[in-house]
Amino acid sequence: MSQLEGGTPTAPAAPQYIRGVPHPLPDGERLLWEGAPSMKAVATHVFHWRLVAVYFAGMLALWAISTEHEPGSEVYVASAVVRVALAAFVMLAALGLSRAVASTSWYAITTHRVVMRVGMAFPMSINIPFKLLESAGVGTFKDGTGQVTMTLQKGSRIAYIALWPHCRVFRVTHPEPVLRGLEEPQRVAQILSQAVASYAEADADTRVERNGPAERMNGGLSMPSPASV
Repeated sequence: MSQLEGGTPTAPAAPQYIRGVPHPLPDGERLLWEGAPSMKAVATHVFHWRLVAVYFAGMLALWAISTEHEPGSEVYVASAVVRVALAAFVMLAALGLSRAVASTSWYAITTHRVVMRVGMAFPMSINIPFKLLESAGVGTFKDGTGQVTMTLQKGSRIAYIALWPHCRVFRVTHPEPVLRGLEEPQRVAQILSQAVASYAEADADTRVERNGPAERMNGGLSMPSPASV
């Protein structure tokens, strides 16, 4: 039990935990935000179920126009059933993966780091201290959801396979972690920005850069030139 200057005893603060992490946060570190990706946002912007549906619909229509089989014939019906079943399987797989990602992932921002609890088959906690962040950006989609991407300093690397799908596409050699499927991306980005700025002020040896709002580009984030904080 600690004491104030006047001698009045005060109870120690209750320990804070991040969901899925068994040990509490260290002394002096506070939890600022935590949340999970939205299944709908993951299905739409990660596994692109709409594009998959359009693709199979187009392929089915093209087949129906170009096939030599008589509509209504046994061969025609069998071929159509096979194609529809294949399309349904792929769609269900995309939705199933989206559900798995949303239900097994958990993000958290503390006063010192970003924590990503990820892994559909082998759950793991990935800690990204603010001192390893070089820049960050936020991207939003038309439906209001979005994502926050982070660029790590050179020499700091997280395996792409460990991050997927919580990383930018095609950035394999230097993976960039992404907080995906956020329903309030601007709010999460603001919390991260303020936390990093406060951390940088407390640690004079830490150089942190922050990006302005990023625009959507190929389903990911466009990273503008960073400005020093």
